[in-house]
Amino acid sequence: MALTITTVRQYLDWPLGQTINQEDLKRQLGVHVTGNDGADLTDKALFNLTQVNIDQQGEYPVVISVMDATGQTAQTSVTLNVRPMRTQPTMPSQPTQPTNPTPAPRKKRGWLWGLLAVIVIICLLWGWSSHRRQQQDQAANNAQQSSQIANNSSSVSKLSGDNQKLANQVAELRGAVKQYQHDKDQEALNQRLDKIENQNQQLTSQVQNDNTKNRLNQVTNVVEQVRQNPDNGVQIVNDLKNQSGFKDIWNNISSMVQNWMDKFAE
Repeated sequence: MALTITTVRQYLDWPLGQTINQEDLKRQLGVHVTGNDGADLTDKALFNLTQVNIDQQGEYPVVISVMDATGQTAQTSVTLNVRPMRTQPTMPSQPTQPTNPTPAPRKKRGWLWGLLAVIVIICLLWGWSSHRRQQQDQAANNAQQSSQIANNSSSVSKLSGDNQKLANQVAELRGAVKQYQHDKDQEALNQRLDKIENQNQQLTSQVQNDNTKNRLNQVTNVVEQVRQNPDNGVQIVNDLKNQSGFKDIWNNISSMVQNWMDKFAE
C-alpha cells in the first residue's frame, strides 16, 4: 500500500482577513493520510501556505505534503478561496397560516421536522467521534515524541513571517530530492523544482527583509545545482545548511518541519 493523502473537499472558502490555523484547515478539508502499513498519519500532514494572502481576495493553491518514517513523501493540492463571508439573508416572514390547516400539510411538516432531527443527531455523533479520534491520535503522537520534545524543547520554536516561508521552501526542496532518490523520476523532480523556483520568485518580490531575499536566492541556486546533478541532490541540499544564515533557521525551525528535515541530515 502506498502513502496516500485524501481530502473530502478540494475547494474551501476562507474568510477574508482571518488567520489560518493548520489544524482547523485540515479538519475543514477532511484531510486523511494513510501510510504504507495502513497507519493513520494525518497528524503529519503539512500545508504550504506561502502563496496564500488572507488580506487579499482571490483563489490560492495550497499544497498538502506528508512524509513517513521511511522518508517516502506524498503531495496533493487544494484551492483556498479567500473572500468576504456574508451572513445568510433574513428570510421574509411567512404568510399567516390558516387557522385550521388541512391534515396533509401538518403531516408533511412533521416528516420534515423528524428528518431534520435525525440529521442533527448524525452531525453531533460525527463531530463527537471526530473529536475523540483526534484526541486519541494526538495522545499517541505525544507519547511517541515526548522524549524527543523533552530533549530539544529549548532549541525548537515556531517561526513566523518571512522565516516560516523560507523554511517551507527548504522543506519542499528536501522532499523533492528525497523522493527522486526513492523513485528516480526525473520528470516529477523537474516539475517540483520548477514549482519551487516560481514560489521563490514570488516570495522574493513580497518580502521586505534583504537577508531573507538573499537566502531565497541561495535556495534558487541550490535548485539549479540539484537540477544539474539530481543523483547528488541530498548532499547538495544538506550543504545548504552550512551556508551563511541557514544554521540559525535549521536550529529554530518548527518541530514538524524540523523532524522532516533531520531525517536526511547525515
